[in-house]
Amino acid sequence: MRAVSSTVTTTVRLAAAVLAVVLLAALLVALRTPAASAAPSVLSTGRPAVASSTDSSSRSAAKAVDGNTATRWASARTDAQWLRVDLGRTATISSITLRWEVAYAKAYKLQVSADAKTWTTVSNVTAGKGGVVRKAVSGTGRYVRMLGVQRGTVHGYSLWEFQVTGTPVTPTTPAPSPAAGGAGHRLAGGSGS
Repeated sequence: MRAVSSTVTTTVRLAAAVLAVVLLAALLVALRTPAASAAPSVLSTGRPAVASSTDSSSRSAAKAVDGNTATRWASARTDAQWLRVDLGRTATISSITLRWEVAYAKAYKLQVSADAKTWTTVSNVTAGKGGVVRKAVSGTGRYVRMLGVQRGTVHGYSLWEFQVTGTPVTPTTPAPSPAAGGAGHRLAGGSGS
């Protein structure tokens, strides 16, 4: 009877080990399979924003990304002004919406950056007319800015909202390294036979 009990114990241990290996393999496959892309969403609302200037403390850069169309950012009355939002992580940018107040930009650039130092222009507008402007763009970055080139009025630039739409980039999971020692591993607790 002892031989049958030992065989059953060995069989149960072997089955548990096989099940553990199968579950681990399934987990590794799941981690290495790219996730389905999420639908683009507004990424800028409530994120940190800074600007080259403001014309009043009540019209700070944060007002352009607060989700409230009754508050706004307004710059000093010069052409070379900008507004920048930090998305918090790298994203694929699909569109940028600008809700201009009366003080709009006649010429401006929409730009993306990974580090807020080196910028790539994703849209160059030379005949802006204000209002609500939605620009379809294609770019990747953590930071997005509107760089004013030429004002459309005697005032500075003023945005009720600066909305960046896109999809956060999911970092890839590196493949697990092979176990040290190669083949010939023994299961702990096994009888060795």
